[in-house]
Amino acid sequence: MFRRNVGGIDRVLRVTLGPILFVAGLFLLTGTSTTGIVLVVVGLLALLTGIIRFCVLYIPFGISTVRSGEPRMKQMCDCELWMKEMRSRHNSAEPNTSSEENAAKVTTAGR
Repeated sequence: MFRRNVGGIDRVLRVTLGPILFVAGLFLLTGTSTTGIVLVVVGLLALLTGIIRFCVLYIPFGISTVRSGEPRMKQMCDCELWMKEMRSRHNSAEPNTSSEENAAKVTTAGR
């Protein structure tokens, strides 16, 4: 999707300070100043850019806080491998049944 340009400490600061600014802005919304609205928007943007690890404002300046040796994506599991394994298990368990037959089995088993 997007090439990540927010990394490490930058991300931690955004994810930590974003909610703090957001809540502070909510408290200031009770007044008549626009400071509350500005803080809410800045807090949400900081949190969002920290979560997705991409900041549009870094593009024109060519900034990237991601280390060059850092892997592009750290996953807890290999989803593609997991999906292949699940498909092979499903195919070996019931090789000649269609989805309609499976639905009929589920329906009759529930009664």
